[in-house]
Amino acid sequence: MTLQPAPHKKRSRRLRKKLHLGEFQEFGFTIAFNIDLHQKSYEDALDNWIDYIESQGWCFGGGGSLLDNRTEGYLCQYNNRNMTMTESDREEAGKWLAAQPWVLSHQVAPLSDAWYGPW
Repeated sequence: MTLQPAPHKKRSRRLRKKLHLGEFQEFGFTIAFNIDLHQKSYEDALDNWIDYIESQGWCFGGGGSLLDNRTEGYLCQYNNRNMTMTESDREEAGKWLAAQPWVLSHQVAPLSDAWYGPW
């Protein structure tokens, strides 16, 4: 006999919205990339990245290190559309990074809950 998880509490629409649950759940994803400093300086590469994500109406929280030329963080929507990232947004970000000659490698994680996260 397998154990079934306990059913979720019945919550009002207002509470689901406040807690970002159910139909109000928001998604984002973790992304990381390595910069080739022979192609572009670290600061210029980050400026290009920030220009791109802002043009999409996205928000990036994270950081990087000059020691290993790596930047990583979490991408989510910024007051745009339905406030959640989609699988196509995830693919688009990966394609954009793959098209940049200064990106040595990149990793795009699966969608995760932006409020309760993968952490």
